[in-house]
Amino acid sequence: MSLSICCPLTSYLISAVTTLNPCPSDVGQIQKIVFWRTSNTISVASAVQSTTWTRLLASTAAGAKALVTPFVHNPDIPAGDPREYGGGNETRWGAPLRKGAQSPVLTFSMMAEDQDVITNLKYLRCEALDVIFINEANQFVYADAQNGTAGFYGFEVVPGSLFIGDKKIGGFEEWDANLLQFNLKPNWSDTLEVSTETAFALSMVNT
Repeated sequence: MSLSICCPLTSYLISAVTTLNPCPSDVGQIQKIVFWRTSNTISVASAVQSTTWTRLLASTAAGAKALVTPFVHNPDIPAGDPREYGGGNETRWGAPLRKGAQSPVLTFSMMAEDQDVITNLKYLRCEALDVIFINEANQFVYADAQNGTAGFYGFEVVPGSLFIGDKKIGGFEEWDANLLQFNLKPNWSDTLEVSTETAFALSMVNT
């Protein structure tokens, strides 16, 4: 949720650090993106099996098909800015009051792609979508829970926010590129998890 709900308070502070030397959680560079319709899910165990994705990428079932993008470049995945009020004489000590987070805007470039591919991606603008990321290590970056239920989910794309840009001609020095842009909901990364390494994720294509 975007609004910070403070009442009622828990009876004690919820524990945060419970392991002395935990494994670091670092996403790395995002190199491909998977879209599927909102609320689709698979098990965590099946998500790291190539046969699962062969089925999903080829599916013609309404809610089951997954769609993978071309390789993406220049990923920009910012943290959502705070929603603030006040400062100066408006609030005590001049400190802004923060109600929660804003929706972050994610941007990527698809470089030198066939425009038939881009045209097909533009049809996604009408869909209610979740997104899963694939990083440089062939790992899936996914949501490990949705509405309190554990599993392998995508992150919900804010409806109406997806934009696939027209071809930007790079000219003499730059590559041609198409912009891919969408918003995620505030606090989207609260459920972020990174899968074990696979041998196939970055090789996936649509069928």
